[in-house]
Amino acid sequence: MDIYGHDDFRKVLAELYQRRKDSIPGYSTRVFARDCGLANPGYLGDVIKGRRKLSEAALERMIPLFDLNAQEADFLRLLVRYGLSRKSREREEAWRQILSRRSRSNFARLNPSLSRYYQDYRYPLLRTAIEACDFRGDYAKLAQFVDPPLPLAIVQKFVRELCEWDLVRQEPDGRYVVTDSFVEPPANLTGVLRTLQQTWIGHGAEAIQRIPSKERHVSTTLLSVSEAAQSKIRQRIDAFREEIFAILKEDSDPTRLLQLSIQYFPRSKHSKGMKS
Repeated sequence: MDIYGHDDFRKVLAELYQRRKDSIPGYSTRVFARDCGLANPGYLGDVIKGRRKLSEAALERMIPLFDLNAQEADFLRLLVRYGLSRKSREREEAWRQILSRRSRSNFARLNPSLSRYYQDYRYPLLRTAIEACDFRGDYAKLAQFVDPPLPLAIVQKFVRELCEWDLVRQEPDGRYVVTDSFVEPPANLTGVLRTLQQTWIGHGAEAIQRIPSKERHVSTTLLSVSEAAQSKIRQRIDAFREEIFAILKEDSDPTRLLQLSIQYFPRSKHSKGMKS
């Protein structure tokens, strides 16, 4: 079941229950209610049909029965919050997080011990380049494939370490491939990731001078926005990221490495906090 493709938590509950029912002979809503510690055997059916509100306590009792991993369980909680919220601001925030989680669902969670991967931009650069250049051990070719080129010794060292970390592997035919298309950093690397982001943004600034305009897209616009418009713009950015990852998921024959940077941040104080 691809839980990330759903918007309605009731349909998710129906599908999750049916999956459990199909796997356990004689399973019923009565048995499900007993397993959850619920007194009403028709509670789940009432929730699915929209006749009853799903309580947070009942949801937490159900989740362990559905065989979800931690990320899928969090996504189900978000769907419930989105579906039951009555305030528009709460629904908008829940929807923004849903879009963000959908994008991240394509990512494999990186082992916290591999923090070195994010301490030097050349690790993710080379790992992504390996996907696009049919690398079969020709380090000089890989070194020249990235732009600007990297020293041969660096490429050899970094590829060896990527293989040791199981982020890249060599197939029987000699071709090197990445083990997952995308990786997600652990939550404890905030400072390291901030430094890496600064590096990527610096590369973007350098690209304006180095790369012809027909091969790049760099634009900057200053916006005067309300709180409501600011929230909507963030939602559209999250949706755009999701669309990009969907395109990449279907792209089976990459030939080039590109950097996509989306920058959206305040350039002023809040006018409502200014003294007149």
